[in-house]
Amino acid sequence: MGDKPTPAAPPTLTRLAADALIETIDGPVEIVKLVGKVMPVLTRFADGQLGFRMMTQIRELEAEANLIRLVNADGQVVCVGAEHMFVRADGSEVPASGLVVGDRLEPGWSYLPGYILPDAAEYAADVRGKPWENPVVIRSIEPGGSGPLYGASVRDTKSYFLTFGARCRAQA
Repeated sequence: MGDKPTPAAPPTLTRLAADALIETIDGPVEIVKLVGKVMPVLTRFADGQLGFRMMTQIRELEAEANLIRLVNADGQVVCVGAEHMFVRADGSEVPASGLVVGDRLEPGWSYLPGYILPDAAEYAADVRGKPWENPVVIRSIEPGGSGPLYGASVRDTKSYFLTFGARCRAQA
């Protein structure tokens, strides 16, 4: 009796540059450091609650591809492939190639509706004392050079959060 061949990994909607940070149970980790491993990652359940599910099938998809560099309103940066799938604040999905400056993406953190940020020095001056707005807002989109692309699957919820703040779709 021979060994059974390993089944092919399921299709993925993830197209991350090697240095893209995933929100894991151990904190932010570059996707390249997770290749071949299984890791609990931050996700959102159907009831809206945040929690962790296993990211699996973490692998290199392409050795060389064009990257898109995204910067959010907080100045955080992530590079992804054109077909990387994000979740907008309204719940619709959009590939990175379909994003425009000003797009609002679903964030990995939230406050109750009507929450007012404290008027305190640890908050940026332009948000102190104002109602919290949850979405991750795209501030700039530009070519990000080229490099390998990585993908993965996530059990149950099929989505995860980047340290960049936005929720991403791992698989259909």
